[in-house]
Amino acid sequence: MDTGKRNLRTKLCYGAGYLPDPCFYQFIASFQIVFLTGVVGLSPSVAGTISSVTIMADAIFSIVVGKWSDNVRSRFGRRRPFLLAVYLLMPLSFAMMFRTAGGGETFKFWYYMLWGFVFWIAYAAFFVCYVALGADVATDYEDRILLNSYTRLFTLGGGILGTAVPLTAIAALTSRGMETENAWFLFAAALAALVLLGGFLCWNATRGLEQPVWDEPESQGIAGFFHDCRQLLTLRPYRKVIFSKVFSNVAYTFYTGTLIFYMQFVLQIDTRFSAVIYLLSNVVSLVLVPFIAKMTFKLGKRKYMAYAQFVCAGLSLLMGLVGVRSRALLVLYMLIYIYGQASFWQLCNTNLYDITDLDEYRFGVRREGNIMALQSFINTGFTSVSLKVLTGLLAASGFSATAAVQTSGAIMMLKTLFVWVPAGAALLSGLFLFAYRVDKDNFVLLKEALYRRHHDMEKLSEEETARIEGMFR
Repeated sequence: MDTGKRNLRTKLCYGAGYLPDPCFYQFIASFQIVFLTGVVGLSPSVAGTISSVTIMADAIFSIVVGKWSDNVRSRFGRRRPFLLAVYLLMPLSFAMMFRTAGGGETFKFWYYMLWGFVFWIAYAAFFVCYVALGADVATDYEDRILLNSYTRLFTLGGGILGTAVPLTAIAALTSRGMETENAWFLFAAALAALVLLGGFLCWNATRGLEQPVWDEPESQGIAGFFHDCRQLLTLRPYRKVIFSKVFSNVAYTFYTGTLIFYMQFVLQIDTRFSAVIYLLSNVVSLVLVPFIAKMTFKLGKRKYMAYAQFVCAGLSLLMGLVGVRSRALLVLYMLIYIYGQASFWQLCNTNLYDITDLDEYRFGVRREGNIMALQSFINTGFTSVSLKVLTGLLAASGFSATAAVQTSGAIMMLKTLFVWVPAGAALLSGLFLFAYRVDKDNFVLLKEALYRRHHDMEKLSEEETARIEGMFR
């Protein structure tokens, strides 16, 4: 069998294509509410509405592009035509999201809603097609871990640009006389240009790497989509992967959404210190990449991912009891949180790659797009709800981003949302990962069974088949 192992150049160029996630997604998660409230002048409630509603475009369009891309048959492949389009559209819409609009609050509301919808539609197509393409770029169990480890390097490098650099760069531009709103837009435009370059490297390097499909294109109707969803959700491993990611996203949303406010109002630290936190976070994650890969090969992907979340949750709960009361304790808590998140995000997409083969084994079709789209739809829905819950709880506590001093209720709420919620979410993520039964040895048998099926060869023994079936429990 062709193991699907790829050379270093292919892995690096594929990784460069993931830059929209750290550069755009993390920038938006960390700074959109800050920009909309502190620069544009919208209230936290309105800013939260814009963030939570527009991101739903990601969820809705994912279900369309997933099935659509599964059924494309072109000389450029199934995913790459979509990637070419969105690598052009995402940078434009992202830059416009961080351009300060004139006019009244109503005009500003609809301006940011419009560009938010455009961006998240493009992002949905990017994420579904990019991750689905990864399942074809690497088909070997261990090579998938290596592919995502190399991709992680770009995630972290882009994360530095998307989280650690912005406030420092914007402050440097304003200190030289540039208007604050122009500084935000200039930085966003520069970030967009970098993502555009990475996208074209990925698109070019993955030419011809999509695996052949054995089934004919299906109809594009909504009934077909729901039929696929019902089948996919009967796969227990898929449900476990989805909910492990849901709770990891909840932890990320609450941590990043409250970090700057926690520093400013609880610890009374200059928000520029967030640049140090973001930089340190990405540097630590970068250092952890080879360690995570090594431990994954040693313990197995399933066990390592689950144990990492349990360690993160336990230590975070301990930090909640002690209290994050100083810069030193903030850095310590950040290290704990980053370890759990780094371990999860370096490996999580490999679980989705494995689901594509489990799905083919069970139902006889390859539908990577739908697999990625459905989990994206569910995760984005939970993220949208999380954002609305986050801003709603802050508003209910009396929090005001423009106030010099917060009420005791607002301070207590910030402490809860910053530490306790991410800790609980990490624990739940770990529980679902621990219940995930896919491992290397049985996965090799699965690939052998698929190879034999495609080439009309003798089936595996009953014992070997039973081991494959054990992954579905």
